[in-house]
Amino acid sequence: MKKTVFILGFALLGSMANAATDWTPYLKPMMAGCNYPNPTDKLPKVYKDSIASKKVKVDLDNAIDGYGETITTYTLKNATAFGQPLLKIEYLQGYEWGSLELYFKDTKFTALRPKFKIPKPDETENEGFHVIENNSEGYKVDDGMWETILKFDKKRKSIICA
Repeated sequence: MKKTVFILGFALLGSMANAATDWTPYLKPMMAGCNYPNPTDKLPKVYKDSIASKKVKVDLDNAIDGYGETITTYTLKNATAFGQPLLKIEYLQGYEWGSLELYFKDTKFTALRPKFKIPKPDETENEGFHVIENNSEGYKVDDGMWETILKFDKKRKSIICA
């Protein structure tokens, strides 16, 4: 009996050690109008443990006043988001723009598209708000000042919010 309990306990510990890190709670704001988090600012430790490598690149090709685009790429190990295997997260910060792109293992992530909602207009100033496009590949919304873009890219196996 003791041997069976030991083997069962060992099997459970082994499966817990191999459990994927679920990024869904952290990335969930993306589903509500592409309100994405900034992973370079106070990323919780639970997510840091699933990062295999981090690469930061500054691209000065589109620099404005000497401020280029900073691209931070996190290559992940054993991670998921929204129930799908997640391979990489790329965060881009430009002068007055940014984006967050999630890269998945395969194209099954496209089934998530209906769960990603367009941004809601500001109740006090929604005069310029209009939906330019909203389809199975994403949306483009103009709020009178900025555009919010969601794109489900099958070729890149990614979701981008910009």
